[in-house]
Amino acid sequence: MTATPLTDVAQRLLANVDAEHGDYGDAILNVPVARYRDEDRFQQELEQVFRRSPLLVALSCDIPSAGDYTTLAIAERPIIVVRGEDGMARTFLNVCRHRGAPVADGCFGHTRRFTCPYHFWVYDTRGALVGNTDRQAFEGLDVTGLVELPTAERCGAVFAVLTPGLTFDVDEWLGDMASSLAYLQLEKLHRHDVETVIDSGNWKATADGYVDGYHLGFLHRDTIGTKSITNRNTYDLYGPHVRLGFANKPLPTMRDLPVDEWQLNLGMSLVHYVFPNVSISGQPTTGLMVSRILPGATASTSIVTQYQYFREPLVTEEMMAEAERKRATYEAVTRDEDFSTVMKITAALPSIADDHFRFGRNERGNQNIHRWIDSLVDGTAPSA
Repeated sequence: MTATPLTDVAQRLLANVDAEHGDYGDAILNVPVARYRDEDRFQQELEQVFRRSPLLVALSCDIPSAGDYTTLAIAERPIIVVRGEDGMARTFLNVCRHRGAPVADGCFGHTRRFTCPYHFWVYDTRGALVGNTDRQAFEGLDVTGLVELPTAERCGAVFAVLTPGLTFDVDEWLGDMASSLAYLQLEKLHRHDVETVIDSGNWKATADGYVDGYHLGFLHRDTIGTKSITNRNTYDLYGPHVRLGFANKPLPTMRDLPVDEWQLNLGMSLVHYVFPNVSISGQPTTGLMVSRILPGATASTSIVTQYQYFREPLVTEEMMAEAERKRATYEAVTRDEDFSTVMKITAALPSIADDHFRFGRNERGNQNIHRWIDSLVDGTAPSA
């Protein structure tokens, strides 16, 4: 079933406010603490969840024109996502085929050619090797270009699998999440070119916060939680992905208006969590914050990168100042409240190594992502 309109989400939120609880699942889910801290398990997650599952690696608006590219590293895989002159988005390992040096740097850029700084081997935007110094010395060379990764573009986003040679069906992977992402019109956004990078603890404990509406009025009671009616969330589960609705305090005041006159940007907040590691916070009429969780070198560490996106180009000093204000606000909240808490949780894991975490019926987003992580690691179908 395709995603319901956002007016439907708002009506469900209002019903949850009246019922004094959010959407409930069928049962509590217990997740062993060992699954957060075991290093062998963590390596399995890197391989099965991050290297063999489709990942959202860029928004289409990040690389709107031929030659536009972005670079990042996920699960020990440095990659380039680039728009070719034929209009196609492609993903390559950011690794020169000569001696392994990166051929591109900087979070975002534009080029006609990628040139390795080590020995000046040159690749075009389709990844083809188009020049190398001292060619005579490499007669019989067995490579023709960069290592290409499976890539597909849908709904204003670029998806890739970090293992060469694998195939994936992006429509099957997204399922009905595609229709929900389509509401956001991601391709029409404009990025504020300031990256926020924040340290956090275990990647799953970090992800838990992004799909948890339960904590908003408690952990964030003096900041972003002041506008929320806590723990009245809606959860739409699309395979491994989650659309999470939040009721805001103005919502009940709209009760007597026709639904099509509700100011959704005031009455509700919205998060799309694209499994396994990307949160998109915002609505079609608002700016968005895109957060990407990147697992660290061990199970105990991760980093989160954040970018603010807006519906209009940032062309004035006032617009830039407002963008920076929003960026700094969310940096402070996530660093000082969310991720500092995650780090404390991560540090406490050895003391409760034989225990488990308890996800309530009101924490359906958490339950969903843990079931999917387990299914990918174990090679089984996710349980209901």
